[in-house]
Amino acid sequence: MPAGRNWWRLVLGTTTFAMLAPGALGLVLIPFAALLVTAGPRQPRDRAIALLAGSIGLFFTVTLATDALGTALATYTLIVATAFAGSALLTPKAVLRQALRAMLWGVGGTGLLGLALRGSGFWSEVHWSAVRQASSAMRLVIQARPDAYMLFEPLVRFFGVAFPALVALQTFAGLALAWQWHVRVATAPLGQPLGPFHQFRFGDQWVWGIVTALLVWVVPKLAALKGAALNLGLVLGVFYLLRGAAIVVAVGVAAGAPVWTLVTGAVVASILVLPLLLLVPGLWTLGVFDTWLAFRQRRAGRPSAR
Repeated sequence: MPAGRNWWRLVLGTTTFAMLAPGALGLVLIPFAALLVTAGPRQPRDRAIALLAGSIGLFFTVTLATDALGTALATYTLIVATAFAGSALLTPKAVLRQALRAMLWGVGGTGLLGLALRGSGFWSEVHWSAVRQASSAMRLVIQARPDAYMLFEPLVRFFGVAFPALVALQTFAGLALAWQWHVRVATAPLGQPLGPFHQFRFGDQWVWGIVTALLVWVVPKLAALKGAALNLGLVLGVFYLLRGAAIVVAVGVAAGAPVWTLVTGAVVASILVLPLLLLVPGLWTLGVFDTWLAFRQRRAGRPSAR
């Protein structure tokens, strides 16, 4: 996104993130502050923004550290922010790779600290804390929609198992936003901004992660790994969904469709639900098959009509 343009997209993305995951704002603000500090603030404005963002991020993070899950997430957020900024300075890679590397550091560091301080029951405490939070959230939903009581137990069980995938997705999204804000605000940013969404793609080898997750769910002898397979499948499923959406946006851009029409269509589909139920599997399938068919490259290499 060229400097001075498209601020509305970054603001919209941050607002959407805050609405969907208000408790994870620390994953945007703290890494953003860490990136500004690592970039070496050359202006008083940069230092002031870094201090403000870091303070607000720490406030959100520490406020939520009221149970085992909140404490683990607070620790994880601080480690991820440090690893992400340090990686950008010392061993710069593509932002997605840096985010993955920072996330692995966060999981490993939090796990080791938890085992050292809480013992072997650390992960069980975190799991039950996630189940309690999911149960409390679903009770609020049931109070508003009593007809949804049949979904209470399945959804609580699902979120109790799938919370690592949700944290991973929040991490990728938060670090992407933090990187973009740092590129916009820093006097001397650590790298280039993310490319346009319609160019979004990642390594084709990750399709084997989807295959492995499906295999674990099919083979009875691998039942003990179903939780890990569910989390891996959810993360990769969302990434392939985004890849499929990027292909659609690329086609729309090539056809001259304004960006606001694509955003409006996505919002309408989300509100009406039924189109969303048809759209999501279609986009996911499109993203997966892009591994072999490379739709955007084929379109780019197509000879122009005369």
